[in-house]
Amino acid sequence: MPISRTFIAGALAGAALGAVAVGIVLSAKPSVESSAASQGGPGGPGRPGGRGGAGGPAAFSRGGMAPAITVASVAPANVGRTLEAIGSARSSKAATLVAETAGLVTAVEIIAGKPVKQGDVLLRLDDEAQRIALARARAQYPAAKANADRFAALAAEDAASRLEADTAFNEHKAAEADLRAAEFALSQRTIRAPFDGVIGLTLIQRGDYLRVGDVVTTIDDPASLIVEFTAPQEAASAVRIGQKVSATLAGGAGETLEGAVSAIDTRVDPVSRTLRIEAAFAGGAKILPGATYAITTTNEGASALSVPGLAVQWDR
Repeated sequence: MPISRTFIAGALAGAALGAVAVGIVLSAKPSVESSAASQGGPGGPGRPGGRGGAGGPAAFSRGGMAPAITVASVAPANVGRTLEAIGSARSSKAATLVAETAGLVTAVEIIAGKPVKQGDVLLRLDDEAQRIALARARAQYPAAKANADRFAALAAEDAASRLEADTAFNEHKAAEADLRAAEFALSQRTIRAPFDGVIGLTLIQRGDYLRVGDVVTTIDDPASLIVEFTAPQEAASAVRIGQKVSATLAGGAGETLEGAVSAIDTRVDPVSRTLRIEAAFAGGAKILPGATYAITTTNEGASALSVPGLAVQWDR
């Protein structure tokens, strides 16, 4: 049976491709063996510690570098918890002074930023009518008292009836009450500092008419300042009375001030699930009442074994 030329050509081409593949495999095998020999094997040249072996002089001669290793001991340390919050400052003693009675302003002694003592006069209202009423009460009181004493003595000797003595006594007590009422009405015409502190601004001037409840000024005691902040209920257990607190004016301006936790509320807010906390700062601290402060506090925590943070790494 005759064999076609096409079949013969295909067979020759296949044989040629097979020979090329075998040659590639044979040429690759010595390279692998050569690489293994260069690295060295156990017990001879190229074995660990031998010539060309891993860790041997040949490794460094080819440009290799020994790995840098830092050793640290596992040691016990306090694992604390840091709480960061935003708080609002206020004085431990602060008041907004208002007019208790209506009237015309006759004198203003308010100077913003001026330290005052308890009882210092800050503002006066027209008090002419009150002074007249007080003078009348003072004039009536001695006579009423003397009359009550006289009838009491007469009643003791049966020279006057018990009814007359009781009437004189009641008139005496009424005159005494009128005197106290007149003194109180006059005192309301003068606004005084309720405690030692620093006076705030006022817009009131002499000649202004004040109504009941009108704000006169504010007063703050700088001897003790409070920053109030809140903590989530899950972090509340980490806060203790006396724990140190750092406060920085929100925005990073100003120095960091040091204080301590002075009060912790007894209830968690059912809406926000937060707990109110107060931190006290000693007098002289540059804290502005009403300003917002960034609060940081860290509790000591419990003792636990710890390692440097760089010793723990993970892939993300």
